[in-house]
Amino acid sequence: MANRDPHHAGEPPRPREDRLYVGQLLEHARANYEFHSKGPPSYFVTLKTEHGPQTLWGKGLERAFAESKTKPKLGEIIGIRENNLDPVSVVARKQVNGVVVATRQYDTPRPHWVVERLDEFDRRAFGARTLKDPTISRRDAVVNQPDLLPFFWVLDAFKKTGDARIKDPERREVFMRLAREGLALAFERFEPAPLPPGAAQQARRVMDQLEEKRSTAPAPARTPE
Repeated sequence: MANRDPHHAGEPPRPREDRLYVGQLLEHARANYEFHSKGPPSYFVTLKTEHGPQTLWGKGLERAFAESKTKPKLGEIIGIRENNLDPVSVVARKQVNGVVVATRQYDTPRPHWVVERLDEFDRRAFGARTLKDPTISRRDAVVNQPDLLPFFWVLDAFKKTGDARIKDPERREVFMRLAREGLALAFERFEPAPLPPGAAQQARRVMDQLEEKRSTAPAPARTPE
């Protein structure tokens, strides 16, 4: 199958590396690509940056706004992260009595665009540094950022694998460092932790419980001056 020109589909080409755009949100809406009267349907966002107005295009931006955790409003300072991520192709096979009778290939979605208020990007960057640093208390990290929990579970699985299969301590240390860096990057990109479905649901329940405890915890008493 021939590759479509992304410009003809209302999409700019994906960057070679991740990008983060920061500015005041001025406008976002559906429009024909680059405002051409005969352009394909697309979605745009205009930011007021330190270098002047900047307009970004991509159909995925509409979904990014819809799925945003912080729900940015016009006039707020936001970040727009463009991840250099292609969808993952998955092949599903249906078997009857051990014989493959149907095969289907589909792409699993990955977050190409992420739109949040700027403080959410700062929080993600702090969480990524936490995952990289083995000296930070896991308990404190999860209490402060419950969405780190499933990433620590995956890290535990990596450690068990490394301990069982890698005898050389230096190689095992390199293996764990690479695992930490990979998970940190996934967290910073707003990707979900690579957990199997059952474990992912369990992690979600625990994260919701931790988040509820954080939101209902009394504020620390202030010391009189």
